[in-house]
Amino acid sequence: MAAQSKRIENVVAALERLSPREKYMVGGVAITFVFFVGFLVWLWVSSSLGSLERRITEKTGKLETILGLRQDFEQAKQDQRRSEDRIKKARNIQLMGTLEQLAKQIGLNTTDMEMNPRSTASNPESRIDEERVEVNLQRITIDRIIEFLERVEQKSETIAVRTLHIRKNFKDPSVLDVGFTVSKFQLKQGKPAPDSKGPPSKK
Repeated sequence: MAAQSKRIENVVAALERLSPREKYMVGGVAITFVFFVGFLVWLWVSSSLGSLERRITEKTGKLETILGLRQDFEQAKQDQRRSEDRIKKARNIQLMGTLEQLAKQIGLNTTDMEMNPRSTASNPESRIDEERVEVNLQRITIDRIIEFLERVEQKSETIAVRTLHIRKNFKDPSVLDVGFTVSKFQLKQGKPAPDSKGPPSKK
């Protein structure tokens, strides 16, 4: 501590021995040094603040993305629940019986309508099965097939025409031969619960 005080006294004494001009020069150098150090400190602080602001902006963007994805996920879950509710309400609809009934309503001769069930399509990533029936109609007019397909689509939100093939009848070009596939969507049947009683005990 004494040595430090001695050095300060020596510096003060040296300054007192300077001429006024030399004192002005030393003061100018000191002020320049202070400003230079202050500039470096300001530059470091600005760089740190800029880096911090960029990180905050980046984190904020990621957070907004996560929140947006969460909203999309919740909306998708709600849409899925609504779809499953509609499917449950229409679970008692028999697809082939419905097609035959609709054909009779517009005056089609159902004996001329060929219906062939196809294997059920199942998506492993969803809880939905697709029951499919292939329908073939020969010698039908264009207005009749349009009316029939409209009635099929309007019958239920769970029923949809998936494929459609139309060609002219070779014997009578004024009528058409039509083939199409109708699908009914239904929830997958759950596996039966295992018997909790277990195997019968031996006596």
